[in-house]
Amino acid sequence: VQLITVLGVAGILAGTPLFADNTNVYIASASDGVYLSTLNDETGSLSEPKLAAEIKGSGFLAIHPNNKALYTTANFEEKQGGIAAYTIAKNGSLTQKSLQKNKDGGLCHISLDASSKVIMGANYRGGSVVSFPLAEDGSIGNLASHHQHEGFSVNEKRQKGPHAHSIYSGPQNKFAYAPDLGIDKVMIYAIDTTSAKLTPFGHSKTPAGGGPRHMKFGKDGKQAYVLNELLLSVTVYDVNPVSGKLTKKQTIGNVKSGTDKEQMTCSEIRVSKDGKFAYCANRDLAGKKRDCVSVFSVGSAGKLTLIQTIGAEVWIPRNINLDPTEKWLLVAGQKSNNVPVFK
Repeated sequence: VQLITVLGVAGILAGTPLFADNTNVYIASASDGVYLSTLNDETGSLSEPKLAAEIKGSGFLAIHPNNKALYTTANFEEKQGGIAAYTIAKNGSLTQKSLQKNKDGGLCHISLDASSKVIMGANYRGGSVVSFPLAEDGSIGNLASHHQHEGFSVNEKRQKGPHAHSIYSGPQNKFAYAPDLGIDKVMIYAIDTTSAKLTPFGHSKTPAGGGPRHMKFGKDGKQAYVLNELLLSVTVYDVNPVSGKLTKKQTIGNVKSGTDKEQMTCSEIRVSKDGKFAYCANRDLAGKKRDCVSVFSVGSAGKLTLIQTIGAEVWIPRNINLDPTEKWLLVAGQKSNNVPVFK
């Protein structure tokens, strides 16, 4: 494990090859902005991070597949939230391209659809999702759609109302999926890549009190893996390619039975490119040094088997990510302000 320190680490993105044996790593710091470091693909060492884009509220990052544009959640004047877009130079440096405000507050998550014509966002506090068009140069256009979620669930402290926590395009880019922690549902939307609009297309239920936070899809798109923040578990679903609906097939805990889970939640889930492994980060809100990363093997039917839990070397792993070579896993420590690299 190699450690790098950044103040207020919230998110991490490793996905832009710089030159042979090195990869650009972008680290979101809510207090400062976006930091840039380089990862040595052979040794796993990170260079000293340098502030690449100064902006408040940088919490979740997304990158254009052409590696020429980076996007971050941001807070603007008078507590107005939205998305900031940056041009990525060949050396990894960032130049602000455009800003787009969100109509009802800050966003906790953003992602691009598979065509890179639409950028979508989830508003946790407001319980809504939004979409904006992306121009060919990567700049963000005006609001295309806004959808307010409704409802509540069984956890009286965390589920009094909707809390949209993330949004992703699904297999074949026909549908977008938005896990809502507050209502124990994954809301489903049809994607129109021409207009960048999202159209409600039903929902799929998640375990009561689970609090769905983030999700990923398997390599072939037949399974979806939904991370239940409040129950410290992952639910595996089969994906219907026609209706977009999710059918539950398994729920598995992130830690071994008998583990003290009081005041623990989970934050992020990743699936390896070959579809053989899944990883998730678990947070110790009580500061008892139980923060860890769980490793699952993926079976032939998409079901998960827990094969390892390892200490995260941080306090509150807000995010985790694999580098492009998948030799390394990086962990963003929100409270400890550090970024460990695991082989």
